[in-house]
Amino acid sequence: MDVAEIAQSIRCIAPECIIIVDGIQHAPHGLLNVETYGVDAYVISPYKVFCRFNNGYAWLSRRLSLTEHDKLIGKSADAWELGSRDPSALIGISAMVDYLVWLGGHFTDTTSRRAGLIAAGNAIGNHERALVHRLINGSKSLAGLSKYPGIKLIGPSDTPHREGVVSFAIAEYEAKYIVAELGNRGIRVHARSDDVFSGNILRPLGLKAVTRISLAHYNSVEEIDACLAALQEILL
Repeated sequence: MDVAEIAQSIRCIAPECIIIVDGIQHAPHGLLNVETYGVDAYVISPYKVFCRFNNGYAWLSRRLSLTEHDKLIGKSADAWELGSRDPSALIGISAMVDYLVWLGGHFTDTTSRRAGLIAAGNAIGNHERALVHRLINGSKSLAGLSKYPGIKLIGPSDTPHREGVVSFAIAEYEAKYIVAELGNRGIRVHARSDDVFSGNILRPLGLKAVTRISLAHYNSVEEIDACLAALQEILL
């Protein structure tokens, strides 16, 4: 989603609106530049960004940081911490950032950490878009998901906003069957069902479940082709 454009549209109607973005679904898949979004908070959970569970991080605008909130007596108006930081959590997120800086160093000659992070974000986005395109459209030798008449893709096949996830349903097969058959071939995917997590999306589509293929920048073209070849065996 174009967060900056959405935020601008909101502000045209309600300039004082507090805008808080749950950014974790985007964070592992491309560049983050929160100061350009025009929002008041951007929140991520590190466990989805190659890191550890049970902690989270948020960027706050100056306006939101000064909003009335619970804080320890005697702390400054913009203090939000209510206790000690977890050193092990800081080590985890620091190692993840170091990794992204290292990765970005393969795509830029600039040595600053910020330049490395920007380069990593752009490289991750470009690589994953190519993988998703191949998964949906296939290659000369392998049919992509959009080429099977019996497959219903969730979302348009040509959207530029799809990041790292392709979900689909097949009328003749239950999603759990597809997951199991791919698993038997060494490919791990997941079934999302009409439950507390995914029901609000699936019910309006008239679906009980979908198969979800998730990928990240550590996946390869060879893995995408192995998945498509396995699906060809299952479906044909």
